[in-house]
Amino acid sequence: MDWIESLALGVVQGLTEFLPISSDGHLNVTQRIFGAFTGKPSNVEDEIFFVVMLHVGTLLAIILSYRNQAIAGAKGLLGSTEVADPYRRSAVIRTGVLAVIATLPLVPLKLFFMKWIEAAFEGLTVTGIGFLVTAAVLLLTIRLRGGEKGPAETTWLDALLVGIAQMFAPLPGVSRSGLTIAAALALGFSRTWAVNFSLMLAVPAILGATAFELFKLDFRTMTGERSAQIVASSALAGAIGYLAIVWLVRLVRSGRLWYFSVYLVLLGAGLIVWDSIKGSRTDARPAQALDRPSRVGDPRPGDRAGVARGFEPLAGPLAAGPRSGDPGARTPIRRGRAAQGLVLGRRLEGHGPGPRRAPRAALARRPGRRALRGDRAVASGGSAPRDRPGRGVARLSPPAPRPIRRLDV
Repeated sequence: MDWIESLALGVVQGLTEFLPISSDGHLNVTQRIFGAFTGKPSNVEDEIFFVVMLHVGTLLAIILSYRNQAIAGAKGLLGSTEVADPYRRSAVIRTGVLAVIATLPLVPLKLFFMKWIEAAFEGLTVTGIGFLVTAAVLLLTIRLRGGEKGPAETTWLDALLVGIAQMFAPLPGVSRSGLTIAAALALGFSRTWAVNFSLMLAVPAILGATAFELFKLDFRTMTGERSAQIVASSALAGAIGYLAIVWLVRLVRSGRLWYFSVYLVLLGAGLIVWDSIKGSRTDARPAQALDRPSRVGDPRPGDRAGVARGFEPLAGPLAAGPRSGDPGARTPIRRGRAAQGLVLGRRLEGHGPGPRRAPRAALARRPGRRALRGDRAVASGGSAPRDRPGRGVARLSPPAPRPIRRLDV
């Protein structure tokens, strides 16, 4: 990952993290665009750590935007009485408990479903579907006018429902801020409190993801240039994220959050169509029969190198030796004493070790039996040919030994 790509991802992260258009989905699309132009393979672990560090930059933007409220809350938590009622110790503790309850649904998601979520980033179709889902949620905000609930009126159940909506945020294309703000408005939150509570939920989520990635990171693989790219991109994401927060608050207060749904519908549909076309081109292969070998036939007009249409030339000359299906191919058998006189696992009389049976004088003529005389078969029940003078009774002596060959069955 070079400097241009790193800074571009920082701009995308800062602009899309707080706006309801899914930062993860836009980062996925941006990384694929750079990968298509550069042709360089991407390191998944390095990309995940880099994206988490970009979220740390936007976390600093939240702290900077709400620095006055954070300072007042810290004074009230320490027992100061010079702060307003919403920043007293009891109110601050209650707000913190609401944030913890809303974050709890992310714990089983992180423990049991992160492999499936990471696999969803491998294709653009899932990202496109996520954009369409976010667009549908934003369209619902036209009817959601919100209510009068503030921090004091918010119940634990309200916080849990907003947290359940946040569970779908790790999916590509699904906006965390869009889902949480829409859920808060549906539960009767005021527009200002809906935005503030949504941004507050981002703090423990980002801190938890950062701690998890830092625990897995091998610091020996971090070079000085890579560290500089991470710091610069995160700072750029934080600066742009600060401006995006100001814009988000104005959009929610004016009720124009659904404007982004038009952009998301076009983007999601375009990604689905593009991924399907790209997949069909990749999966398209010329049909070739597998039950017959490739052969060369008479050329047709327009064929090159005398190769018949529909057949592929052989990669090289045929090697000498028997092949499967060749009638002349035979597996040699050791012609020892154990193999002589065997045909399909049966021993011919008079061959091989063991006592030789005495020849029969004549065959009993029974219905359904055949008697052999020389090389001719005489059906039982008919008249047997008479013996020539001086020949006597025909004997069933075995024929002269012949070379034994394995029979193909």
